[in-house]
Formats: sequence, structure tokens, C-alpha cells
Amino acid sequence: MSAKGLSKARGSTPHTWRHTSDPGIEAIRSALEGPVIEVFRHEIAELKGLPRSAAYDKVMNDPKMLDECFALFRTRPELFNDVVIDGDKRPVTADHDVLACGRTLAEAMALVVRAAARRYFRTKLDFRSRFQVPQAKPSLLKRVGIALGLAHAPPTPKTPPKTHSRSEALYQAIRDYLCFDWQVRLIPHYAPMSPAMVTDLGSRLLDIREAAELQALAAPGNIPRDGKVPLLLDDAKRLLVPGRDSIDAEILWRVVQQMDLARLFPKSETTQVRRSVAQVSATHVDVIRALLPALGGDIRRFTAFLMIAYTTLGEQRFKQNFCQTGQVHSARKLAERLTGGEVPPPCLDDMKRVYQALLSTAYVGGVEAAPSLLDTQPNLRKALDSLDAVKPRPVSISG
Repeated sequence: MSAKGLSKARGSTPHTWRHTSDPGIEAIRSALEGPVIEVFRHEIAELKGLPRSAAYDKVMNDPKMLDECFALFRTRPELFNDVVIDGDKRPVTADHDVLACGRTLAEAMALVVRAAARRYFRTKLDFRSRFQVPQAKPSLLKRVGIALGLAHAPPTPKTPPKTHSRSEALYQAIRDYLCFDWQVRLIPHYAPMSPAMVTDLGSRLLDIREAAELQALAAPGNIPRDGKVPLLLDDAKRLLVPGRDSIDAEILWRVVQQMDLARLFPKSETTQVRRSVAQVSATHVDVIRALLPALGGDIRRFTAFLMIAYTTLGEQRFKQNFCQTGQVHSARKLAERLTGGEVPPPCLDDMKRVYQALLSTAYVGGVEAAPSLLDTQPNLRKALDSLDAVKPRPVSISG
């Protein structure tokens, strides 16, 4: 369910998870603490043997555990056929489906995500309040004097106006953007963000699905105060040298670092990241002009696609297909396939899956080398690799 669709129901959603008069929310809470947690206790090893209430608290207090529970629900919905149901006692699995309590599944998940985030923020941000120095009591002699009427009781200190705790301030700023189950694993990375930063980002927070990117945005100085867009949320044209359709290697390097795209390389090759950035920044102007609109002008998708292409094809084939003159036709055909294909969310794993599948259907010497053919013919792969080492071959990724 989209963020826009969910927003229609936000206004009527109370801020408090417990002690609410809303029967729909109370029904969701009761189901979670009862039959739903029973399924998790039966299926998840770490919850087995725990009392029901302890298992519930363990899940709600640990974003990693809650993420595992959401994953179980998504991958094995049949386990919940008698638990997560609609008014006619039919299983509910789609986000837009309405539960028996009258709320959609998406709304129920958002309530869980918010409750878990609130717990986590309180644990991590309000710990100092538990160690405040208590007010000094009068001495024993003074207390006896007061009891006998021989001394006056000290004046009652004025209660300072109640202020939001750090956790509550952050929660109030971010609650309207806590909407989806995939955000659970990001809760620990939301905690260091300031309420002002969350306000500055607004709904763009939902465009960020990677912990590395949240960490980069939360780093000092990475949120501009002059009205400019943060680098990771800017248009892909930010990568280009002003007045030219060529990639600025230093800006590309900053984006690669902030996205932690070293993850694309095996651990033994992470030292090659800087070399790959230098090569990717040499992408031919005609290829850039073809691919930029096909990737929606998104700086993270554009950068990720080029880096995924580099690691998928290898340096030699990347040079032949992306950096040489005369590849306009190939680049345009690739752009057509990108435009007509699946648009992955801004999550590196999803982008890898989609872009590697597209790149794996590259044509080699006029013969389509699908992954299944190369995987079943190791001699063919060896021969193609040896040709790469001897001389450049006519290569087209156009399909």
C-alpha cells in the first residue's frame, strides 16, 4: 500500500498504542499479544520456551527480531490463516485488505512499526533520565523537628513545565513516516537523527531504504541548511560536470561512499572500488545521455546501475560497452529495456536483482548469452574470457 493511501487513515490514528478507546487498535493489540505471538513462539527458535508476554516484549523491543517476524508473515502467510482474518474469517495477506477489526493490514503493520520505534527510541535516547540525582531529603533531626512543630517544612519546589523527552520529540517528528514493515530494520538508524533533520527530510525519508544512506545523511554537515537538496536525494545531473555531459569523478566517489557501494565487491576486492569509480566516471557522453532519463534521473539508481554494470560485466566489457565511441545504438537499446522493465525500489539488493538480470541477457558477438547457457557451458565461458584477454571483441548489450 502506498504512503499516500495510508495517509488517509493517519488522522484518526491515536498517538498512543495502549490505553486507547479505539476498538480497532485495541483489537490489533489483543491479537498481537495473543494468537499472533503464539505463532511466532512456535516457529521462531529464540521465542520458544518464553512466556507469551515475555515473547511479545522481546519482539517489540528488538527491531531485528520484529523484522524476522514480519519476514515470516510475508514468506509463510499460511501459518496465520486462522489468525490474520477479515470479517468473513478469510485469511488476509494483501496490505490493502481490511481486517476483521476494520483496519487494513497496512494500517496494522504501521501501528506495530510505530510502537516498536517508540520503545526503541525510549531505550536508546532517554537512558540518562533513569540516573537523575534524587532530591535531597531533610536530615533525621530536621524531620523530627518538623513532626513536632518545632521547625518549618522546606518549601515545595516548583514543578518545571513538562517537556518532551528526546525520544518523544523524535517520535512525534517521525511517526507519520513510519508506515511500512521494511522500515523496522532501519529503526536503530533513525534513532541518531534529530527531529529537525526528520522535519527537513519530510516524506523523502520514505525514499531511503539503506542503513548506510541514513548514516550518511545523519553525519554532521550532510544536511544542507541553505535549502539545497542532500547529495543522496538530488537529481542524477548533480553527478555531471557543469556544462558537460560527463561524470565528475569526485562527486561520484562521494555518492559511492555514502551508499556504501563497496558492498558490491567481494571482500578481497574492496581496494578496487576507487579504480572502478575512475572507470565508471569515464562513461561515454552518449551512454550517459541515453541512460539518464531511463533511470528516472535518480542519483542513487543511476550510480547503482553503473556500478552494478561494472561489477557484473567486469572492467574490460564495461569499457567496451560504456566507455567507447560508437555505442549509441547499444546504449539506446539498453535504455529501452530499462524503461520497459521493472523499476526497483531504492534498495541495493533489489537493484542488484533487477539490473543484473537485465545485464545478464547481453549479446556476445551477436549470440545471446543468457545466464543459463553460460552456466551450463563452462568451456564457453572460459573461451569468452580468454578472448577478452587477447583482443577486444564486438560486444553489444543492446539485445
